[in-house]
Amino acid sequence: MIKNQLLYLLYGDKTVYRHEAKFSILSALRHRKDPASFVITVMTDQPDEFKGWPVEVITLNANTLRTWVGVSGYYHRRKACAIQASVKLAEKTIFIDTDTVFLKDPEDLFLRVSDDQFLMDAFESTWGHGAKLRAFPAFAQELASRNESPAPALKLYNSGVCGMTRANGAMMDGVLRLIDQWAHHGEKLFTIEQIAVSFMLDGKKVIEAKDCINHYFSKKIFHHAMIKVFFDTHGESYHEDLPTLTRAVPSAVSKTSLTDSLRLKWQLKGQTGTIRKAAKFYLLGKQSHRCVYLSACKSIWWEEAIKEIRKIDCDRGQLDKLNSFWVTDPEFRQFADTLSV
Repeated sequence: MIKNQLLYLLYGDKTVYRHEAKFSILSALRHRKDPASFVITVMTDQPDEFKGWPVEVITLNANTLRTWVGVSGYYHRRKACAIQASVKLAEKTIFIDTDTVFLKDPEDLFLRVSDDQFLMDAFESTWGHGAKLRAFPAFAQELASRNESPAPALKLYNSGVCGMTRANGAMMDGVLRLIDQWAHHGEKLFTIEQIAVSFMLDGKKVIEAKDCINHYFSKKIFHHAMIKVFFDTHGESYHEDLPTLTRAVPSAVSKTSLTDSLRLKWQLKGQTGTIRKAAKFYLLGKQSHRCVYLSACKSIWWEEAIKEIRKIDCDRGQLDKLNSFWVTDPEFRQFADTLSV
């Protein structure tokens, strides 16, 4: 039996998600110190896309994928089904969402998994807080009406990373039962799957994985742009240098430099959040010249800046302060003109 298994699920024909999965796999291989420490399993309906890659492929057919969404058609149910099916294949299994980049050796994560300890991406909130969010009320009210509400202190986890031992695999049966009870809420509350996992983990010891990975779900558009440049440059056929080449791709989106932060603080002191955002996004785009991958994000940052500019309703003096950031930048002014600001 396999000792440690890193698991991915990929289905559909969208190039961007295939690129996500392949880049995540490459980041795991780049950081892996011992080739024998874990295997990588990809469950997919696109097996030909992974020919020559150092992964084990489990082919999914259309019928399996249809069955896995269940009678309610809740697509994220497939994730729970994939874990349920694959956890039997290894002593330890760690599921990884494709929009994840490794920052450390994945073996570090396997060391956190035991029969007495589970691994999750990150703690997000308690039930007491989460149940008040916009998407939750109908779901929370239904649970309350059946006297099934958890304690307010119940921890809700992001399931972008989900690790457990084979001995604990039966937990996924309970997860699927909850998903099937709640799936009619899935159209508005798409996190039903990770809520179900969190319910099943109540009272169990859980360790977070967030220090080892960047799960960039909230910054997808930037990472997609960088990863596209990578595969456009190097291709998708696997070769032994490909993991090392990922080193040149930033593992996270740019942050405002210290110099720019100070400039924003002093030049826009007392200005609205919208004005400060517009200037910040402009400067983030401006500093993207540092490498070809960040350059792919320039237009994205500048589009975000222009969205903020369109929200602004202020006097001439405030606008002059904002315009001072790009008054000598013909590239940005031309870019803004093309979007009819």
